[in-house]
Amino acid sequence: MKNMKKLTLFAPLLLAGCGGLAVMDRTDAVKAQPEMLIKTDGDFWGFGADGHFDFAGKYKGNYSRSASNSSWFNHISFKDGTMGAEVTRIDNGETWLLSCSGGGMSVNYMGVDFGGNDPYTCDITQDGVKVGEFAMEPKSALIDISFEKKETGVVRIGSTHFNVETVHTSPDAMMAVDIPLGYSFKEGTQEIAAVQTNGTIAVQMLPELSEQKKDVIAIGAVASALSWRPKK
Repeated sequence: MKNMKKLTLFAPLLLAGCGGLAVMDRTDAVKAQPEMLIKTDGDFWGFGADGHFDFAGKYKGNYSRSASNSSWFNHISFKDGTMGAEVTRIDNGETWLLSCSGGGMSVNYMGVDFGGNDPYTCDITQDGVKVGEFAMEPKSALIDISFEKKETGVVRIGSTHFNVETVHTSPDAMMAVDIPLGYSFKEGTQEIAAVQTNGTIAVQMLPELSEQKKDVIAIGAVASALSWRPKK
């Protein structure tokens, strides 16, 4: 396997005047937890065209942005245009398959949003049976008079589900930014995990979560990272 490298975006947002990366807002409880990094051998930025990934030595897998043409998933039939990921928990070998489509970056001109409002959805399956989903869609209606493209959604596996929303604010920035700095995972109104996507992909989660809940967060983190796509 190729050397793994930290998962980074093509053009991470920098803080004005200091050159440091803009870090997403998180609750103090989540911010205090250790960062677990997702590393990849993929090309380009983020989850590139296709490759392998490692999630803090706890999960591993393959991914492709053109799953219908990828040799990783030759035992599964993907629709054209879908992205895919195979996530395996290392200690017990449990595996989930993600088939994702939709989404895409929109264009913001003078504070008004145009296009890019397709929902981003992933079917989560095990042994060919759908067991859950990850879904994100724009929070606003047709026109949003702001510079942040807020999205909300849910990740679910079986009866375990969390609310997910993009985070566009940073404790070191004076105003919200256009593209997300990361994703916040909530159980009800309590933030239980955060996925930083600006620069290195880092996951933080509350330590008291059950193993099943940690699995759902891990799969949601991979789905979030896979949602970053190069502009065509």
